[in-house]
Amino acid sequence: MDDAKNRRHISVFALVTALCLMGDSMLYTVLPVYFQQAGLTSLWEVGALLSVNRLVRLPLNPFIGRLYSRISERTGVCIAMLLGILTTLSYGFLQGLVWWVLARCVWGLAWSLLRLGSLFCILKISTPTTRGLYNGLYRLGSLAGMLGGGCWRTWSACASVP
Repeated sequence: MDDAKNRRHISVFALVTALCLMGDSMLYTVLPVYFQQAGLTSLWEVGALLSVNRLVRLPLNPFIGRLYSRISERTGVCIAMLLGILTTLSYGFLQGLVWWVLARCVWGLAWSLLRLGSLFCILKISTPTTRGLYNGLYRLGSLAGMLGGGCWRTWSACASVP
């Protein structure tokens, strides 16, 4: 595969990851302020929820790694995208700690599938000139999610002022 094609493939994986990461990142700016609207009762629940996906990934990553020996990276990333879309949409409708924990567990699974699938693919196709491209691009999703969440938070506060 030529370098331009490698760069295109890596960019696609990075941008898909960025899009999926936006919903997760938005929670870090919105949930601490609007936790009561999500049916949560205290800030400790917010902290626990924001870490649940990491706790889920620790035991899941070895299994996901083995799963990728049976399925293609594209298949795994497509499954992760669907799960990411579902969890992000669910954040607008969930009420209560139990449902939020479940959604964050599903996001942990999605993130493991997405991150490992993308990295496995990049390991196969990257060259010295394309290394670093994935990390440079996918973090744009974190930036967009946090900025979007902050802007939404600011807009909703301004909209409630008479």
